[in-house]
Amino acid sequence: MKRWLALAGAAVLLAGWRPIAQEPEGLALVRTLGVDGPGPVLLTAVCGGEDQEEPGRGRCAGADFGQALADLPWSGEEELSLTSVSYIVVGRGVELEEVLLAVLQNKELGASATVWLAEESAAAVLDGCADPASGLDLLTRQGVEAPTAVEALAALRLGEPLVLPLVAGERLVLIDWEEWRDGT
Repeated sequence: MKRWLALAGAAVLLAGWRPIAQEPEGLALVRTLGVDGPGPVLLTAVCGGEDQEEPGRGRCAGADFGQALADLPWSGEEELSLTSVSYIVVGRGVELEEVLLAVLQNKELGASATVWLAEESAAAVLDGCADPASGLDLLTRQGVEAPTAVEALAALRLGEPLVLPLVAGERLVLIDWEEWRDGT
């Protein structure tokens, strides 16, 4: 009997079955994180994606990125989780190296989130877009390659040029590519 249970368990695993991850009740998964300012730092969080009618949002300011990030989970109508951030949209003037280093050191945020530059402030771009994650998903499917957080930080640390896709508009369209310079 134990043998059959083990074989059935192995068959299920080999078939690729796994439980579907669901958003815990009362917790919103942030997909897009906007960062503005060298200090105070303003963070804009937008949850959801194509499967949500009205994505949850949050906004928080802090003396630096770390402080703003610590307060962000309680800045929306429901608790915000940073475990699903796919996109980081930065405004000009952000201390990008400091932000990216903090992103990589954070247990929730990941090195695979891609980095985009907002034509205006990140807050203005994200506020003007109903669903930024879907817009950035579409740009990615169309072949726009934004660097990941780890790639962007590596370029900055090695003194190599860092070119970011410049986005704007209600549906987040690619305007151009722009080389990042401190205070861009």
